[in-house]
Amino acid sequence: MIKREGLSEGVGGICEKYIQEAEDYTPKAAKGQPRQRFLGKGVLAALFALCMIAGGIGIFSSLGGVTVTAYAHGTDAEITSAGVKMNTGMIRDTGEMTGQPLMFYLSGKEIKTVRFSCKNQQINFMDWTEKRDEFGLAQNFTVPYGTDESEYYYLLINWVPNATIRALTDHSDATIQSLPKEMREDTIVMEIVFEDGKTATKAIAISLLDDGSFLAVFDDYKISEEDEFVARPDSKAIPRDVLYAQGDSAAWSEEYPFGDAPVIEGDYQDADTQEPESVVQAGTLTFTGTIIESAAEGEKTAILIKADSGSKLPYDTVYFSLSESDAEWAGKIGAAVRVTCEDIFAESLPPIGTLISISGRDDS
Repeated sequence: MIKREGLSEGVGGICEKYIQEAEDYTPKAAKGQPRQRFLGKGVLAALFALCMIAGGIGIFSSLGGVTVTAYAHGTDAEITSAGVKMNTGMIRDTGEMTGQPLMFYLSGKEIKTVRFSCKNQQINFMDWTEKRDEFGLAQNFTVPYGTDESEYYYLLINWVPNATIRALTDHSDATIQSLPKEMREDTIVMEIVFEDGKTATKAIAISLLDDGSFLAVFDDYKISEEDEFVARPDSKAIPRDVLYAQGDSAAWSEEYPFGDAPVIEGDYQDADTQEPESVVQAGTLTFTGTIIESAAEGEKTAILIKADSGSKLPYDTVYFSLSESDAEWAGKIGAAVRVTCEDIFAESLPPIGTLISISGRDDS
């Protein structure tokens, strides 16, 4: 027998009083007949109607296999149509970005493919199962998902607001509040095809709030003629052995020159090809180098670091803003350092990185 709790969950959370009333309902007995407790046809019909109102859409979606939800990577918080304020990353008026403002994954059943289209910024697809080709930073691409639903958690989409960062860093008087609408809002449209041929179109709408945090909303979406960004051609896949190659590899320098395909490090790094791989924090990379220049950046300071030739960093030099706790490094020109930073860089010359930690090292 189905318990009350199971019935309530199954029909989308019907108010307990309706179930209690139905359970306790006793119809008038015919003369000379004992009273019996049962659910009459009228009550069943009423319950069925409540099911349609309270939970019917969800039930039919689940049965039809077209239910898709989105979750924020790192917190596993569901991104809903009501909107969720992200707490995994922020942007400051200086253009400095900390963390990852929006990295998400999809959950569903028997998804065949998802075509992603990003309107204003860029997105990066990462497959931690290492089975699919990736695309570097791009705006439109199609990802094969497959019937193994346990893999969906590891298929990540990272939204990268490089255009907003450039708008803030290129103009010293720019603030978040002064940015135009297209620099504060973005849309990622997802055209989903299921194994049974059914389709669904979803979208995540992203808003940059005045305090530098982000609001994300996930809901159904209808593509209109004004959505020209959806019609852009897909970026071609970059084979994993090329995308994850070291910066001085022939494949990297010849087939994908600087600026065409940014390097995204994975969960593993090889300090020595003869040693086993060591796990590092996802979304970061560590390299060694030398501080060669410092400069004032508003009320803060920044340093330019030249990477060592044997470093995992794909660039010769990288520009980092310093926090108050790291400000002392601006005065240490020529110091040999070890740096941990985020693995995505703003598109500029030299590239701009987000510093996580910096420490000195002994070369003796």
